Amino acid sequence: MPGGASITGRHGADPSGSSLVGFLDNEGAGELRHAAGRSLLDHLLETCAIVRRWGQPEWLAHAALLHSVYGTDRYSRQLIDVSRRAEISELAGARAERIAYLFSAVPRGPLLAGTYRWARVPLDGALEAAPTKGELDALVLLHMANLAEQARARGGAPGIWLAKVRDWAELLVDSETIVLPLFLAQLAGLSAAEEELACRNYGAGVGSADSLAQKADRLALAASACPVIAEPCVWLAYLAVCRSDVELARRWAHHARERLLRLGAAWDKRLSFEQWSELAEALGDPRAQEICASATIAGHPGELLARVMREAALRSPRGDRRPGAKPTSPQPGPGRRRFHRYIERLAEGDASAFGGIYPELSGEPWLHPSDFPLVAFLESHFAAIREEVISLDPWRFHRESERIKRSGDWDVAFFYERGRRHDEVCEACPVTTRGIEGHGTVRTMAGLIYVSRMRAGTHIDAHHGPTNLRVRCHLGITVPEGDCAIRVGDVTRRWEEGKCLVFDDHFEHEAWNHTAEERIVLIADLWHPGLSPTEVSLLEGLHRYAAAHARRLNRYWAANAAAARGGA
Repeated sequence: MPGGASITGRHGADPSGSSLVGFLDNEGAGELRHAAGRSLLDHLLETCAIVRRWGQPEWLAHAALLHSVYGTDRYSRQLIDVSRRAEISELAGARAERIAYLFSAVPRGPLLAGTYRWARVPLDGALEAAPTKGELDALVLLHMANLAEQARARGGAPGIWLAKVRDWAELLVDSETIVLPLFLAQLAGLSAAEEELACRNYGAGVGSADSLAQKADRLALAASACPVIAEPCVWLAYLAVCRSDVELARRWAHHARERLLRLGAAWDKRLSFEQWSELAEALGDPRAQEICASATIAGHPGELLARVMREAALRSPRGDRRPGAKPTSPQPGPGRRRFHRYIERLAEGDASAFGGIYPELSGEPWLHPSDFPLVAFLESHFAAIREEVISLDPWRFHRESERIKRSGDWDVAFFYERGRRHDEVCEACPVTTRGIEGHGTVRTMAGLIYVSRMRAGTHIDAHHGPTNLRVRCHLGITVPEGDCAIRVGDVTRRWEEGKCLVFDDHFEHEAWNHTAEERIVLIADLWHPGLSPTEVSLLEGLHRYAAAHARRLNRYWAANAAAARGGA
């Protein structure tokens, strides 16, 4: 095994996986050439890492470590002869070895076309048993990870592969073996044209001699066109640092880390997944403003990595931060400590915590829309979103039920209501849904995403939102001329069709439509930009647990009540 290092599984160290890597290295996988000038061992290790990041079981991660060792229909170099299958089975486990063998034996064309979903028969005498549905599902997942690891354009620049992986994943919708990776839902409406658009604009944003503003526009369009790729967000964080806008840099770095964790693979393979992660972390540090203040603009990921990590190492008290350096054991970050204080307050019955107030989270009434990637998506897809919203059946709307004093009529149609997805509305609005499900919206009990229809002559009185965990985005769909506006704090602004407003609804706010026509906006709650990715993940987990626990208790007491009635 290279350097005697170990690998980590879902629940800590993975000794059997480490033994497998050592075995492969001894067999010569580190010397056997693979694509893009890398070794077969490089390819196997990263494919295994992607499978792990996608949340798959250990046996499948071990199969990923072995998936090309017998050769395939497209990789003829055989590291291990099939006569040694029993030896490999003892090392990796029978299930992992069989999947690795099937990866070499089952032609990928018919498999990925779905042929073997209905005709699972032995391919030849070498197969001792026909592949089961679960095994075929595992093979599809391995092919997805295999493509995610290899796909690249010249020099490692981004290639076109996301839509293909999404299409293959449709074979796994009914799988009882595979957990579908989370990012696939965000690719539901991605077209090949949009993926190509993302590649073109990313390349232009990184490599051109345009101004900072032009570069930022190109990169924001790339990030919006393909809602799972992190690299445009990393570069946008870097450009913000170059403009000394540290708060904007922190927000883009937050989005980059979030997307990296969700996709689980590098899109721009001129850097590794770990290197992009290090860059996003470094650029999100407030001290990053010193990194690029007087430097020329980097034009290649490698140059950017060297510059940022070199400067970060000089300024960081945490030890060696060079690319590839092993990090020291960090103390719990400030975000995790702040979350722990929030939980302690809940446990102590603190009224502010029960009232939805998260500690040490500063806010301002109005925020800059351009700081939020969702805004770029909504505004660039406005025509399609407007058509979807306007075409919603009238019966989808119902009277807004919050206890807020108002005059007139205020109707809503929910995409997400306090954690519950309204599938019928989401399915009726695929473009809108792709945006709200791919850009950091609050889809737990802390948030709402809905169409708001304010009838003529309506006034919603001043009130406060229930929590400071979120900020609220409004996209103007239909905005009449005249006195139709919203006040947050001391500042009043008008909606504009096709444009977004973003504000903190924990501040006092009111809205009115003193015209003769109705006003329609799309409203989406976003996690407060002051929350770290760790805090967002912890809060989402807390909310999911609380909702699930409440449902279980309700079912339990309902069953008890029914039993009591039956025995009466």
